[in-house]
Amino acid sequence: MDIVKLLNYMENLRYDRKMTQEVYLDNVISQRQYYRYRSGESEVPFEVIVKFANKLQIPLLKLISSFQTYSEKEQEIVREYFNLVLAKRLDEAKSFISKQKVLLLLDEQTNLFYQVSKILYDFYQKRITNVQLLEKLKRQINFRDIMKKEILHDIEIYLIGLVMEYSDSDREIIFAKIDTLRKNDKLLLGSNSLLDLQVYFLIIKNLGRMDRYRELIVIADLAIDYTKKNYTYYLKEFFYYYKALAYFRLDENDKFEESLLATLFSLYQLDEFKRKHFIDMIKKDTDIDCNEFLVRRIEKGLF
Repeated sequence: MDIVKLLNYMENLRYDRKMTQEVYLDNVISQRQYYRYRSGESEVPFEVIVKFANKLQIPLLKLISSFQTYSEKEQEIVREYFNLVLAKRLDEAKSFISKQKVLLLLDEQTNLFYQVSKILYDFYQKRITNVQLLEKLKRQINFRDIMKKEILHDIEIYLIGLVMEYSDSDREIIFAKIDTLRKNDKLLLGSNSLLDLQVYFLIIKNLGRMDRYRELIVIADLAIDYTKKNYTYYLKEFFYYYKALAYFRLDENDKFEESLLATLFSLYQLDEFKRKHFIDMIKKDTDIDCNEFLVRRIEKGLF
């Protein structure tokens, strides 16, 4: 447990309980020392925490439990904000984050995602250029240090994947690193299924960009198996669809149609807006009307 963050959380409770700081600190520590503790300049003795808990008239175990719950809530807030920004639901993202209190208890990893969210938000709002976006992203995630590592975990892969998404000049270098580590079993996945699936998505998407369709199909099958083993539909429609597109580019029509059919089945897990958007994307990419495609399959007895 981060004692400094607990101390700052208690300061927030002090304010909410309408207790002046003068009363709070009386017979405990000086205001100067208090600021040193809160800034992390000095180590906080646990007996100070106990004295402050007594001042607040909150049992220590209840206080710690409340702190942990509040910390988890803040992590959920950042995840929601990050997802809204990534989905480019910018008005919702702005409204959502503006309703939240100051985020006090973020751990290093969660804070990193929060800062990345704000950078992406500014980019999608056209407040910064693509060049500025990449400069900020690389600095925020310590891009050079990550690229030097010989083993990467899911968060690191995802973060350099964001750079890969927006940087033509870095894309092949980043992908080559991820692909090499994957083949040598140097990617640490498995702790977070949603993040792992994002990693699969980045690999598959960039294999398509590089016209490496056979490899794409293999990875797409691995990703689909992963969704089944973890009982999740997250990104499943994309895995089936990228697989279908690979067969489409390879002129393997029977396999394309089977994969497209699986894509359409998976769309029923989406809401109506997302389903329509996906169907429009299929029409744009392949010039296929999905309703006509399904009717034709039924008429041929291939459903």
